[in-house]
Amino acid sequence: MVVGRESDESVEMAVERALAGARRLEAMSLEQRLDLIGELRRDVLAEAQAWVATSCEAKGIDPDSNLAAEEWLNGPMSVLRNLRLLDRTLAGLLGRVPSPKAFSRAGQSTLSVMPRNLEDRLLFPGFRAGIWLQPGVEVRDAAAQEEELVGREPGVAALLSAGNVSSIGPQDFLHLLFARNRACVLKTNPVNEDLAPHLERAFRVAIELGLLQIVVGGAEEGAALVHHDQVDEVHVTGSAATYDSIVWGDPQVREANRASGNPALNKPISAELGCVTPVIVVPGVWSAREMRHQVENVSSMLVNNASFNCVAAKVLVTSLDWPQRKEFLDAVARELEQIPTRRAYYPGSAERHRAFCEAHPNLQLLGLGQGQDGNLPWAFATGLDSDGPFPLAFSQEAWCGVLAETPLRGASAPEFLPRAVEFCNRRLFGTLSCTLIMDPRSVRRHSSSYEAALADLRYGSIAVNHWTGVAYGLGVIPWGAHPGHTRADIQSGVGFVHNTELLNGVQKSVLEGPFLPLFKPLWFARHKHALATAKALTRYEAQPGLWRFLAVLYPGVRG
Repeated sequence: MVVGRESDESVEMAVERALAGARRLEAMSLEQRLDLIGELRRDVLAEAQAWVATSCEAKGIDPDSNLAAEEWLNGPMSVLRNLRLLDRTLAGLLGRVPSPKAFSRAGQSTLSVMPRNLEDRLLFPGFRAGIWLQPGVEVRDAAAQEEELVGREPGVAALLSAGNVSSIGPQDFLHLLFARNRACVLKTNPVNEDLAPHLERAFRVAIELGLLQIVVGGAEEGAALVHHDQVDEVHVTGSAATYDSIVWGDPQVREANRASGNPALNKPISAELGCVTPVIVVPGVWSAREMRHQVENVSSMLVNNASFNCVAAKVLVTSLDWPQRKEFLDAVARELEQIPTRRAYYPGSAERHRAFCEAHPNLQLLGLGQGQDGNLPWAFATGLDSDGPFPLAFSQEAWCGVLAETPLRGASAPEFLPRAVEFCNRRLFGTLSCTLIMDPRSVRRHSSSYEAALADLRYGSIAVNHWTGVAYGLGVIPWGAHPGHTRADIQSGVGFVHNTELLNGVQKSVLEGPFLPLFKPLWFARHKHALATAKALTRYEAQPGLWRFLAVLYPGVRG
């Protein structure tokens, strides 16, 4: 059931039920966990249409438009894919499917998690994904074991969910359940708490077993939940400010607590807290077709979900010595001018947008439908000084539709890439995700520089030639900040979730894709058949089969 503000005992009730669920976990075999996954896949699919309809209404999206594909992909599709991948991993522990292959890259142990089969090669042609383990960690030590997953002492986790993407909370729950052996109390975010009844129906079986409880509420309910003495650990998705308020306390005591190392919450806490996401554009010689594709690629990274994504493109890092830089930036501005503005549904977005515009006066306000009530234009600022005082665009996640560009010196990959890597690592806030755009000719010619950049970038997820939101949606790689943040300086957070391979010792992941794909990617803003493809992909992830696969392929290739 969903419990909420109307009950003073809502958190207490939810924790009591989760404690009963944790006790059930002690006797839950791997086979029973696989059965649970099967039931959840059935129920999530059954609720998908209504779930998406509510998401669309909240964000001002016509549910019959191609824009609604975002809510299918960022909602039930991602959850169903996560469940299917968890099913594969648990089946692998029982010897039913082969494990991913291991290899070494930049002297580190790495697991190849995509492509794993013909289906991957057909659905995502040219893509490959690898999970890099921390230095010194061997594959045999990182791989999940049945006795570890089932035998770990069960407990209760508090889960404070996000308000922007409807699949985040459910996938966080699945990670805590299957990787950490935790029953969860999930507190919804006030921004999307209308989804709570849909989650209740989609996860009915887990709720009946006490493995999941859902609490609707705000800061008061969240504080009561994380400080409950029967809650063993906490996971939060949000901002660094939210994390600091939980860990270090109210504003009047926060800095004193931080200085003395005396946290207000002293229990294990993991967090995913966002990032100023860079897009590194390596200089090369691009054809007109390649230029058009990459312009649409970068623009789509900004506008998806009205830019309320922790992986939205925020800073383009280009080369001042690239002859095509002006052509590229002008084309990005023209593309953004043709993309409709979106409802700014997240609280405080108008104020953040205004602050960015005031801090970067030499910018363009772009987009169709500017001035429409509740919408914000796309803001594009170019030529920011990479060596000057920290501009707002570098130091704060904007959390609205703004994009900045800064040029560095370097006419070739060997000259440019080390500067770009150092700039991103040292000057930009956060370590969650980063995109690197580099044409295949430059990769072949400068392979050592390319490999060094992948090794040196301190980001939890790196996507080559594609948006890091794709890495999130594919579900084959863990999601979280690069290791190294502390409670005192948390930035993008600590720990990995959505870890469907159930690995230990993860450092980061790299998703590499084609510079110019055969077909327009489904996540592009101008995909002409996005809705039909997203619905078909959702059904396929729930229950793969030949006809469902063809139903994805037919509209997908006509984008």
